[in-house]
Amino acid sequence: MSTKSSQPNHLIVLIHGLADTLHAWDNCINELRKIEPSDFLLHASGVNGRFRTHDGFDECGKRLANEIRGLVHQQTHLTKLSVIGHSMGGMIARYALGILFNPVDGNVCGLKPIHFITLATPHLGLTVDDGPGQVPFVAWAGNIPLLGPSVKSALQGMGHWVARTVFRGTGRHFLALDGGPGELPLLMLMAMDAPDKDQYFYSALAAFTSRACYGNVGRDHWVSWENATIRSTEDLPNIPPDVVHEGRGVVRADPPDAGLSPALLLAYSAEAAVDSAIGAHPLMAAATASGAISREGECSKILQRPVAASIAASSTRAGDGAAAGTTGAYANIEGAESGFAALQSALPSGIAAGQAAEAEALERAVEGAMESPAQVVEFALERLRRLPWRRVDVSFAGAHLGSAHNNIQATRWTNRVGFSVLEHVRGHLTVRAGEGLQAEG
Repeated sequence: MSTKSSQPNHLIVLIHGLADTLHAWDNCINELRKIEPSDFLLHASGVNGRFRTHDGFDECGKRLANEIRGLVHQQTHLTKLSVIGHSMGGMIARYALGILFNPVDGNVCGLKPIHFITLATPHLGLTVDDGPGQVPFVAWAGNIPLLGPSVKSALQGMGHWVARTVFRGTGRHFLALDGGPGELPLLMLMAMDAPDKDQYFYSALAAFTSRACYGNVGRDHWVSWENATIRSTEDLPNIPPDVVHEGRGVVRADPPDAGLSPALLLAYSAEAAVDSAIGAHPLMAAATASGAISREGECSKILQRPVAASIAASSTRAGDGAAAGTTGAYANIEGAESGFAALQSALPSGIAAGQAAEAEALERAVEGAMESPAQVVEFALERLRRLPWRRVDVSFAGAHLGSAHNNIQATRWTNRVGFSVLEHVRGHLTVRAGEGLQAEG
């Protein structure tokens, strides 16, 4: 399903979740069509419908990657790519992007990555054990009067069997039951890069101009608030209970620039105020305050991954090789007429310099380890949270119809209360139109 305007150059691919179809995006596409003027080509992926989603992140991701290749081949005028995924669709998208990413130029299938947006996606996988990755239904069952502990224990006991038997490869991937001796589960692999296999899962995410994740504060029996918004329980914001209780959509959202790559903020600052101290720019101050950039301003200290030259996460544990490559990238920005253009030209050298250190450091970190579900969740959380995300918190406690998990997508007519979330997504795309560097007025 797609819509055409006169030579649109920005492809937006929408990926549905488990056991759903491309029609789950009908309401969202109708909402995004309201953007005027629009250079968007909207495409709801149709290659993983219904039970095909049970084949695993990898098989679904490969099919999606081939679908995107076909679109790019047919629509030769395309130059930009954005992705919106609901639930498992976000995981399928992450896999596809990882095998489409080109570490030399930082593009995805030849297109410049702009927005990465997920709605109720279980980025940390799903577990039956306590923690941010736990399926909320399991925790809810534990609160049933009298029978709660027994019901919860039964669900935990049969969870792995159900995952393997009913959901096949996808169940094994979600619960990190895949991987043999000496092999990491796919959930961990998708939080890093494997250059020897041409898989750049982390770098592909980092290459996007901005990232946003929407999550339900409660009443989502499949994906927890922490999981969908890539937070630990301790990091969850304090939202007034009455706001949550009456919620019928977005109840709290980070500023639009929260998910913007700090390196791009640096470039924007260079263009907007070359003679000013970068740290004094309001966008940079916001990034520093949120922890996206280290308070010491040491932008060359970047965490791991080949694409670290383009994304300055708040890490002080980078390998020397990655830091050296990144320092060169930032040096090229200073004094340039266009900070953003300079960053793009510097990106490939930074990638090459950091690649060896990234692979070696990660291999040492996980070599020979036996990963429990809790360890897998912790690893994925630690890695993903180092990237800047715009976190958007949603509540449907005040809604009378539909489940929160589907309301957030406005999947069907019973989920119409979720139209307000789609409006918010449209607003996010509008603010970030073009290069995504302009501030919201």
